[in-house]
Amino acid sequence: MTSKNVLIIRPGLSSVITGYLPSVILSGFLYVVPFVIKGMAGVAGYVSRSEQEQKATNMVYYFLMANVFFMSVLSGSLLDQIGKSFFNPRDVPSHLARAVSARADFFMTYILTSGLAGFSIEMLQPGLLTWDTLKLHTWGRGKKKSNYLFSFPYYRVIPFVSLFVLIGIVYAVIAPLLLPFLIFYFLLGYVVYVNQFHDVYVTTYETCGQYWPQIHHHVVVAIIVMQITMIGLFGLKSKPSTSIATVPLLIVTIAYNEYCKFRFLPTFYNCSVQDAKDSDELDKYGPSDADAACLKAVEAYRPPSLPQACVTMEESTSKQPLLLATP
Repeated sequence: MTSKNVLIIRPGLSSVITGYLPSVILSGFLYVVPFVIKGMAGVAGYVSRSEQEQKATNMVYYFLMANVFFMSVLSGSLLDQIGKSFFNPRDVPSHLARAVSARADFFMTYILTSGLAGFSIEMLQPGLLTWDTLKLHTWGRGKKKSNYLFSFPYYRVIPFVSLFVLIGIVYAVIAPLLLPFLIFYFLLGYVVYVNQFHDVYVTTYETCGQYWPQIHHHVVVAIIVMQITMIGLFGLKSKPSTSIATVPLLIVTIAYNEYCKFRFLPTFYNCSVQDAKDSDELDKYGPSDADAACLKAVEAYRPPSLPQACVTMEESTSKQPLLLATP
């Protein structure tokens, strides 16, 4: 006689475990990812906070696009899908269209989970509260608690908003019923982040529009993924003429992106002559060299890979040569 232990799950509980629980686990895991990637950007050598957050924003977006969108779409037979796509590149649009159409229900659940649980976490800030509690009772015990307020986490918010824009653009034609959930998500997010901007976060630095090129690039990537999906979807619907007519749209989108990078991208990284002149006028009333030495401005942006250097603001009076002659 052999006995088998069979786990019996109620029908309602089974739907919760198979439908809602994976989205909750995924949202909890993705809450930690932006902080880890920002730390990696700091280790990579980016000194200023703005550079670290800009690089982390781009990396977090591609991480989310690869692990949330494509991994969720191609889950189950991922290796088979990659192998077929590698040996038959022409079948990529059809495979993508078939997989995207089958995962609409998952993304509806994921949007609701992120809207309800994600914004609740944003309002309550459990991660920062846990971090401050651990710091207060471990290595920060006995030290004076600082009143430092956190700045707005661009590296955490912008990638998630761009991910939902990607989901909305791709599913706008395939599953239009998903759009009301996205509208609810963005409206709820607007209310939450207006409150966070006014009452929680402080502005520690001016972005000066440096995130606009990244957001523009994310939207263009979403449009390209949508157009590739539509090419495959029209092919599955046995409409080759419509599928072929979509190819020029893909080419025009890529050409438009290249034109925008050539025409507008330099303005975000190059300073105009008028702005440089205004900055020079402001520097006349800025801190003197003595004040800069007192504030240790020379060491403020020293790369971490370089050793500590003794730098003074006074000119050197030494007349000794750099290399002494040896007998």
